Amino acid sequence: MGAEKITNEQIAEIFKELGAILELKGENPFKARAYYNAARIIEKLPAPMEEMINSGEIARIKGIGEAVIKKSKVLIETGQLPYYEKLKSSIPPGLLEMLKIPGLGPRKVRKLWQELGITNIGELEYACDVNRLVSLEGFGLKTQQKVLEGIKFLKKYSDKHFISDGIAESELIASVLQEFPKALQMHVVGSVRRRCEIIGEIEVLVAIECELRSELLNFIKEAFSGADVKEKDENIVFRSPGGIPVVIHLVDKSSFIPALFYFTGSDSHVRMIEKLLIDKGYRFVKNAILGKTGRVNLNSEADIYALVGLPFIPPELREGRDELELAGSGEISELVKMSDIKGCFHIHSNYSDGINSVEEMVIRARELGYSFISISDHSKSAFYANGLDEARLEQQWKEIDEINEKYPDFRVFKSIESDILVDGSLDYEDRVLEKFDFVIASVHSRFALSASEQTERVLRAIRNPFVKMLAHPTGRLLLARKGYEIDLERVLREIAKLDKVVEINASPHRLDLDWRWGKLVRELNVKIAINPDAHNVDDVSDVEYGVYVARKAGIPGRNILNTWSVEKLEAFFRKKE
Repeated sequence: MGAEKITNEQIAEIFKELGAILELKGENPFKARAYYNAARIIEKLPAPMEEMINSGEIARIKGIGEAVIKKSKVLIETGQLPYYEKLKSSIPPGLLEMLKIPGLGPRKVRKLWQELGITNIGELEYACDVNRLVSLEGFGLKTQQKVLEGIKFLKKYSDKHFISDGIAESELIASVLQEFPKALQMHVVGSVRRRCEIIGEIEVLVAIECELRSELLNFIKEAFSGADVKEKDENIVFRSPGGIPVVIHLVDKSSFIPALFYFTGSDSHVRMIEKLLIDKGYRFVKNAILGKTGRVNLNSEADIYALVGLPFIPPELREGRDELELAGSGEISELVKMSDIKGCFHIHSNYSDGINSVEEMVIRARELGYSFISISDHSKSAFYANGLDEARLEQQWKEIDEINEKYPDFRVFKSIESDILVDGSLDYEDRVLEKFDFVIASVHSRFALSASEQTERVLRAIRNPFVKMLAHPTGRLLLARKGYEIDLERVLREIAKLDKVVEINASPHRLDLDWRWGKLVRELNVKIAINPDAHNVDDVSDVEYGVYVARKAGIPGRNILNTWSVEKLEAFFRKKE
């Protein structure tokens, strides 16, 4: 608030927050209500609070007590209120942000905090995504959906976005541009084309004659009315319907290919290739590559890489890290593609916290052309996710047997996502674990352990002979929380040594394993499973985002279990240490 005079609105906002914090802490509701009432009155005062305090008039206003007047005087004189700061510091800071979600009052936020451990909007969005609110008293499926809608509304004008949102919005923009009456050459570029896990803007490259640019601008203004479409530095800028900043780069047709390369790669990648071009006697500028006899004709980006003796480098790899080394090894042609995917693992059903039945998940997977999935519901200690005890496991296994018989061309593997307990043990005795086709182990609690404690915990779990796979290995939630402290290199080395599998969790909220571990994963020849962590039929399609991570990591398709046949998987899962 600084040296500027504090306004009535600012004073009222602080009293509103005081009331909310008291409710969040479960304290005297009458005291909270008094602060709310004071805030409403202060907002409507006919004169500045300072003037009314100095004149004594404020004391005659019903609903404004002595305590409120004293606190207001401190705010006016110092710009701060120690009582407010102390109270605010006693709760996780994200709780107040959660109150901005339509339909979520302090009581509901307190319940989410106390019963599910949710402390910020990112964690709440993920909890909704995996149906944590469905069985929570006072919530349910409809409330969960409303919360998700409210979160999307809040995020609309944030400056960071999931790649899933970036792809969806960029496809919408591209489809609109295709309706422009004059033929356009265009391509999505930038971080969306590189499939970065978090993006800040959508960039689209458009080749168009100069005389048509004003016509294109007017077309976009009409198509995205209300989006404040304008020209800026030879670009067209606006916000997408989902609130993501959009930059349309305009170039002439002869510049399209070099500009496509330039606007797609990271700065580091572009500089790396530029240096190689210079070494070969070429000069690179943003919209052209110049040789000794002038401008070099280019038919595709592959021509640019060919000039420096490299194969085409896919957009996902253009981050300025080890892609040149990878290109030189010949491994680029081995990168996984969506067409290579034959199935997926780590799917939840309505036996735990999923929405759909086992058979509905199978039907969706078959629609996607898959030949297998694994049902991997939560284990019994995951009370927050309706984890399965032994009796319910037997019931589920019986149903899976019936489904496998009903669909002879499709295989449902019996699996479980077993919580790794704090000492590294699993949720069931060996006599139960041995009945699964394979076990996925994961951490869902005690994130605050030291790196050494967390590492030993995970190592003990993956050394269990029934565990084949480690899920979301750092526990991160993008835009919500960092992963827990862990010596991941040591864990990956142990996984490689034991011939086990690490997951790329394909949920756009996780994308964990991070692609930056790709070089070590390749060196160790670690096996990978791209898992949607699906909690409804739509989530099964999230495998796509995991494929992008695997491609960014440079992992060859042969090391990804999703590309294997059912027979090869059966043999691998049967093999015990």
